[in-house]
Amino acid sequence: MIRRTLIALRDRSGVAAVEFVLLAPILATILFGLFEGSQAILAYMKLIDSTQTLADLVSQQQSVSSSDIDNFYSGAQAVMAPYSATSLGFVISSVTYDPNTGAASVAWQDTRNATPTGSPAALATGYGSKGESVIVVQGSYGYSSLLHFILPGSISMGQVAFSKPRQVAAIPHN
Repeated sequence: MIRRTLIALRDRSGVAAVEFVLLAPILATILFGLFEGSQAILAYMKLIDSTQTLADLVSQQQSVSSSDIDNFYSGAQAVMAPYSATSLGFVISSVTYDPNTGAASVAWQDTRNATPTGSPAALATGYGSKGESVIVVQGSYGYSSLLHFILPGSISMGQVAFSKPRQVAAIPHN
């Protein structure tokens, strides 16, 4: 009986299988975590692209209206594909600089599915000089994981883009 027990203790034939069973869940979690991390990074890159696209579209206009902003927002949502654009939001502001003092002030502001996270005039410091204006777009996105056991909540992302008007000194909002 003791001899059989000693032989069984020295037998290592199933050790690899047991180690694999113990490590497989950890390795799977690492694999899925890397996948979700890369998806979050790609979503952030899409947010950067959509924010810059929106700033570029607004800065090409001679004047904008609320319906123009709706169309530009639809374009920014299309840039987010293949990610869901339901949590995509923007704050679009026109910051003008006083011709005499160069002080920055907000001429107009339009939002879609977002709230301003900071003063656009403060964000635009250094992006213009006396008599000029700049378009400031603050984008926000909430990335939700496909695998909720890896990332149970959503990741809030933000991006700011700046663009100077191309055809006029300051773009009016109708």
